[in-house]
Amino acid sequence: MPARVSPRERLEIRLVVARLTAKFAATHATSHIQDVVDDSYRAFTDARIRDFVPLLTERRAHRELARAAE
Repeated sequence: MPARVSPRERLEIRLVVARLTAKFAATHATSHIQDVVDDSYRAFTDARIRDFVPLLTERRAHRELARAAE
């Protein structure tokens, strides 16, 4: 995570992992879901406005996990 990440953003990313784990537990290991979320999150490392980073991270990770589950 970037050094300037707020505690709220850290919490939101943990919640993203929890939601995606609940949704994709039947098709993906928890460790894989965490890795996908981490990779998706890294794509927004340089974002100056952080408000939507958790949402964008979740959408990106969801797309990748759904595509892999097909």
